Amino acid sequence: MAIQDDLNTKMKAAMKARDKQMLGLIRMLKSKMGERTIGSGFTGDVNDALWLEVMEKYCKSQKKALAQFEEIDRPEAQEHVDQIKWELETVGAWLPKKADEATMRQWVDDAVAGLGGPTAHFGAVMGAVMKAHKAEVDPGLVRRLVEQALSN
Repeated sequence: MAIQDDLNTKMKAAMKARDKQMLGLIRMLKSKMGERTIGSGFTGDVNDALWLEVMEKYCKSQKKALAQFEEIDRPEAQEHVDQIKWELETVGAWLPKKADEATMRQWVDDAVAGLGGPTAHFGAVMGAVMKAHKAEVDPGLVRRLVEQALSN
């Protein structure tokens, strides 16, 4: 099932169940998609790839907000932390699963070996791994693994 169809189905179910939390999340995602499609430079169709891009961007911003709320030591901040964690978990169901650290380490090692070994340029290694496995990796973890691989 296409992501948009799945969202519409879940939205109808949330309305019937009066699930304000799920309904709010889906409306937020649809709003983010609307912002993306009416912005300058948009051409093409709304497809699963675009939905994944919007969802990943939303999750990235929510992770930043989560880090900020976790620093605040007040009860009302904990409510926001719980809400953001729930949103990340819920949206994560639509996102592709990321590769584990061992797999990413192997990809980094392969890229380093293919680009000249320990003398390879950091940016070239990052670019090679990200280009080949963009949807499957966490860029922050890849950066750390490349730094480790090139420092050895």
